[in-house]
Amino acid sequence: MINNPTISGYKPFYIQKGQACYDTKAEWGFIAKSNPYPALPEPKEPYANKFKDHNGDDEYTDNMYYESFTFDVQFYIRTKDTITNNVVTETAAETIRAKLKAFFDIVKNGELMVFDSYTALGRQHVRYAGYKEEAFRSRGDTATCIFTVTFKVNDPVTMTKLDSTTGKIVAI
Repeated sequence: MINNPTISGYKPFYIQKGQACYDTKAEWGFIAKSNPYPALPEPKEPYANKFKDHNGDDEYTDNMYYESFTFDVQFYIRTKDTITNNVVTETAAETIRAKLKAFFDIVKNGELMVFDSYTALGRQHVRYAGYKEEAFRSRGDTATCIFTVTFKVNDPVTMTKLDSTTGKIVAI
């Protein structure tokens, strides 16, 4: 059973695969703690000529291209044992592992779109790029996990937003 604290004014992190859009807190109980990713991409080196009879470089900047990048989202989840008829049917630790597996089943293959409603930043052509567990604690009937998920953005130019009418992430 998910037992996250109530956070006044919490703004969710969304992941969309195909037409299915997931609020990480509502779907898996994952609260996004931090999501520092760049608002603007880094440019690739432009094509340039170094003519001997001209000062400086002759750079072609009419159509610039940009580097892909990775970013990390740190998540937090707290669960309690699930009890039915005074019997523990799923421990808090089992619940966390089940939620992580359900999350991984969605992100492990293919392209995603992401949107962080706190920073109002989002990207398309994103893929899962890694996981790092930073803390796991199980005490009594409660378990807590803090972990970081790394994503790679392969379209560093197109931004996304959450369409309030459809509840889907769309390119802008």
